[in-house]
Amino acid sequence: MPKPYVEWFDENQEVRHLEIVDRVFIGRSCKGVDPQKRILVKNEKVSRDHAVISRSSAEHLQITDMSKNGTWVNGIRLAAGSSVDLLDGDTIGLGGFSFRVFYPQDDTTLRDGAIFTRGTMVTPAERLVTNVVADVREFSGFSQSYGSADVYTVMKEIFDAFSTIVHNFRGTVKDYAGDAVYAFWDHDVEPMSSQAVLACQAAIEQTQTMNEVRAKLAGQNIAADHLQMGWGITTGAVTLSHYGSRAADLALVGDCTNLAFRLSGIANKDFSEKIVICSHTAELVRNDLSVKDLGTVTVKGRKGKEHVFALIEHP
Repeated sequence: MPKPYVEWFDENQEVRHLEIVDRVFIGRSCKGVDPQKRILVKNEKVSRDHAVISRSSAEHLQITDMSKNGTWVNGIRLAAGSSVDLLDGDTIGLGGFSFRVFYPQDDTTLRDGAIFTRGTMVTPAERLVTNVVADVREFSGFSQSYGSADVYTVMKEIFDAFSTIVHNFRGTVKDYAGDAVYAFWDHDVEPMSSQAVLACQAAIEQTQTMNEVRAKLAGQNIAADHLQMGWGITTGAVTLSHYGSRAADLALVGDCTNLAFRLSGIANKDFSEKIVICSHTAELVRNDLSVKDLGTVTVKGRKGKEHVFALIEHP
């Protein structure tokens, strides 16, 4: 039976193929890996061991990111260290290179495509992103009032459900910050308004999913009945890079990131509305979604006032 394979153009713009027998590693060196199971990329933005494609059956492939500069599947950046299933024809992007994955119906003559390379250059890059922060209201008191097992069960349900929603709306989960889920949408891959709309739609679906989480845990977990959350959404420039040595230490540094966390703290608290967004995001999405002007507010820890809006969940 024909095996799935990866296809790409080499440095001479010739088409290359590599069969996926069990695993294929992609990186700058992939030290110790059989040459028949690796694709080496001569680019300092590619990590030594950047990603691995694993095959669990004839019709199931999965890619796992192990990099510092990111891996994209069909234009969606994977969360650092995460995995996603690959379908026939999917495109993998890394370090300016792209690869296609195919599940062939006929036998194909394949050949190895190893290329020489050496050492990871982690390059800070300024990007425009839309941030979504979903934050638990009064988490300290919430944790104090209920047992750790009950709190864990509720948070796991939320994190799992919210992560699926982010992926479905083509975003990237950045962090599970104790009591918050932080995701972002990179505007480099789509027009700004499209990414901002997707981010807002994801937040709306997350608010609706909260009722499903409560219903699922009703009668089993008293903590779920009292859980409340707020959402903050901002759009702006960030510097995307790393602070630490681990691939998972991806950092998005920028004023708009801080503001998203601050807005999530006043949503469903200082305001009755659950989703509070910045003026830039409101301008990008107002033609597609309903927004409500909340006026200018003083945001804790920030100078001056912010003009904020509410995202209406049911237009």
